[in-house]
Amino acid sequence: MMIFARRAATQVGATTMDRPEWVAVHPQGQHVFCTLTNNKNRGVKENQPVGGPNPRAENHYGQIVRWMPTAGDHASNSFEWDLYLIAGNPSVHKDSLYGGSDNITAENMFNSPDGIGFDKAGRLWIQTDGNYSNKGDFAGQGNNQMLCGDPMTGEVKRFATGPVACEITGLAFSADQTAMFVGVQHPGEGGAPSHFPQGGSTKPRSTVMIVTREDGGIVGA
Repeated sequence: MMIFARRAATQVGATTMDRPEWVAVHPQGQHVFCTLTNNKNRGVKENQPVGGPNPRAENHYGQIVRWMPTAGDHASNSFEWDLYLIAGNPSVHKDSLYGGSDNITAENMFNSPDGIGFDKAGRLWIQTDGNYSNKGDFAGQGNNQMLCGDPMTGEVKRFATGPVACEITGLAFSADQTAMFVGVQHPGEGGAPSHFPQGGSTKPRSTVMIVTREDGGIVGA
């Protein structure tokens, strides 16, 4: 069952999800967060109905689900869940679930949440690996990016925007939280014009960036 977990889950009627990616546990509680990147087949294929943590057909944007096990015991066979956010494009889909949840605005909108992780203070860092065409359903969403969310209030703010045609993925902190390490993967994929990170006429290269504050303080504080 450990090797064929997905097949075993199908046999017992488990809920199909919209492409689960990363999972992170809040450092000061029992809440678990999981990114559901997107799913073009939601509501299209018979075995992937709309409902529960997958509220939209042909889900282009993705969402983040969180759950809390009964009595805080992760060995429990029951739990409560909700959606921390539903990504979307409120500029294109106003007053629609495809515009995202209430904490998504034209200033912080994105698609395809992928990497997630917490810092010691409990801030949720969200990284994207999605459609950066800036056309149609994705108009105005820009390149892949990194955002910071408050699990208590639901507030989400954009922290960084990646270079052309890259994925933002990978997150680590120094022990004192004054340095953040962030991965920029395959900039310029598909032949998109990019010379990141060295500029000039150099070839684009995947990179790990170090982010620090000018005052030497804790990143994100």
